[in-house]
Amino acid sequence: FIEDIDFILSKSNPDRTILLFSATMPPQILSLATKYMNDYTTVKVKKQTLSNPLTDQIYFEVRESDKGEALCRIIDQEADFYGLIFCRTKLDVERVKDRLIKRGYFAEAMHGDLSQAQRERVLSKFKKRQYKIMVVTDVASRGLDINDLSHVINYALPQDPESYVHRIGRTGRAGKSGTAITFITPSEYRKLVYIQKVSKMDIKKGAVPTVKEVVETKRVRLKETFHKVIEG
Repeated sequence: FIEDIDFILSKSNPDRTILLFSATMPPQILSLATKYMNDYTTVKVKKQTLSNPLTDQIYFEVRESDKGEALCRIIDQEADFYGLIFCRTKLDVERVKDRLIKRGYFAEAMHGDLSQAQRERVLSKFKKRQYKIMVVTDVASRGLDINDLSHVINYALPQDPESYVHRIGRTGRAGKSGTAITFITPSEYRKLVYIQKVSKMDIKKGAVPTVKEVVETKRVRLKETFHKVIEG
């Protein structure tokens, strides 16, 4: 909403006091300060390292072309998947969402091209669990207040350690456990090590569930459901 803020400030009384709060300070935001705030003072909050023992952190090394299949297997392996899928761009978000829908999953997308009203509708349905998969970008996910997420999946490796911490902090809240899974291609391993070192996170290597494991999980789950129906 930077254009709206710029317009409002341009029409406001010049005799004023302005406090500008921003989670980050990119050049576009900083330009507002230099344009409208004379003799301003910058106050920074010291970055804190997230330590969340309730979030199990795993990474899977997969080829780019295999990420879609790996994602579907992870979702199928869980009895009650309810999570965010992070992508790098809004185009990737739409592609992943469309692929999930074609595979029979209920999924929605949230990115910068959506209006505020559209975002609120999408978020409201997600909170009500009308669908349990939401594919998002980092920008669109800022400020989301969602509880009880079982998973956060980094479909694309975050750009920096701060983004990684922000993403995985969405699960493992309020005393409940959660799982954060990160997909990396072989060439991204060094970047993952860097993120792990700077963020001081313990990210363990895991293996994508095999087709046999997924089928067996579904068989057991179906058997349990059948018994509950018979006994009920």
